[in-house]
Amino acid sequence: MPVSLAENRNWRLFTIFLLYAGQGIPLGLFDFAIPAWMAVNGASAKDIGLVVAMVGIPWSFKFVAGVVMDRYTLLSMGRRRIWIIGAQAVMIVCLILFAIVDPGPRDILLLGIAGLAVNTATVFQDVAVDGLTVDILPESERSMGGGLASGGQILGMAASASFTGAVIYAFGASAAYIACAILVLLVTIHIIWTRERVGERRLPWSIGEAQDVNILAQSKSWLPLLLAALKNTLSVRSFLWFVPLLTTGLTYGTCIVAVPLIATAHTGWAEDQLGSLNGTAQLIAGLAAISIGGFAIGKIGAQRALWILRIGYMMLLSWMIWSADSWTDPRILVSFAIGWFLLYSLCGISTVVINMRLSPPAIAATQFSVFMAVANMGISLAGILVASIAVLAEPKAMLVFLVAVQAASVLVLLVVKFPTRQIGNDASVTPGGIARV
Repeated sequence: MPVSLAENRNWRLFTIFLLYAGQGIPLGLFDFAIPAWMAVNGASAKDIGLVVAMVGIPWSFKFVAGVVMDRYTLLSMGRRRIWIIGAQAVMIVCLILFAIVDPGPRDILLLGIAGLAVNTATVFQDVAVDGLTVDILPESERSMGGGLASGGQILGMAASASFTGAVIYAFGASAAYIACAILVLLVTIHIIWTRERVGERRLPWSIGEAQDVNILAQSKSWLPLLLAALKNTLSVRSFLWFVPLLTTGLTYGTCIVAVPLIATAHTGWAEDQLGSLNGTAQLIAGLAAISIGGFAIGKIGAQRALWILRIGYMMLLSWMIWSADSWTDPRILVSFAIGWFLLYSLCGISTVVINMRLSPPAIAATQFSVFMAVANMGISLAGILVASIAVLAEPKAMLVFLVAVQAASVLVLLVVKFPTRQIGNDASVTPGGIARV
């Protein structure tokens, strides 16, 4: 019999970890292995920035996927599983297709289109998994779930970045696309076997039926869903939360351009060395998130932990700027890569927890995806800024810019008080998002 997430805590947490690791597979390829491959083969900061921007575009429109998922689904398979399975199937097809096309390191448009297509499918998978996480995790498991989500995605990226970097170096980019497709297929087999709740179908043609908890939560029309999401998004707390979210994307998008440029210009590394560095840094960060991150942030508190970590970011960036004359020493780059990945991973736990708390159950996928869309807009914005502003073509200037960005985030986190429990979860909620008496 298929295992049910709602009734099995260990399986529930493992599945969340595995699904986030699955979305890390294409991210490791397009965010790290491909930019490193381009940099080693002579691509400019502008070219890499343009590809990074195109890869990030779908992530800036996650809310569209969220609205569609909160409105339409196959409830007899649960609220999210049909979307997860379908999105991962599209990811596999796109990866195989671009393995056949096989764009080269100077084929900027084709590389951008490949990243855009695969990441569009990944966005639907990500939004569905975000919605599943909010739906299925009780409050007592959310810090742990946030650690598994953040750590799982980063470990998936680590394995993918390291593995695909080595595959590209040995066999070319086409082989890396195929390798990623196989890994995503394995994750898909797992979620096909797993049910959200007892009594649901495993596949559309299997025996099963929709459960009452999902029928009540599912929206029956667009207008109440959109109005509830708009009202929640434009609340003062949600709107101010955009600043830390945007900071997350700007930091990530800038660092994935800066690191390969520093490595190639100052240390003379090849793509396999860069892939190994990224994989090692992500592995350390992911393990830290899973082993201690969720527990520690649960004890410290998500908001307090986040502003402490942001200050840590400012210190790391300032040290890297101060060390600019010593960037030829590979130990500097290794320390920075491990440091920013570790901070990114731990910040991600707090971010996921606060996102869940600011996302009412009836509009969970929509609201969560709006928040993450803002963060991902920062990634595309970073690529656009690097590609269009001449002074930001230099890695040192990129890091100075990030210090200012982190300072703005810390200010908001110190001034604004965000909720400590999920809003809208203290009363029954109708499918339209209106509290029932």
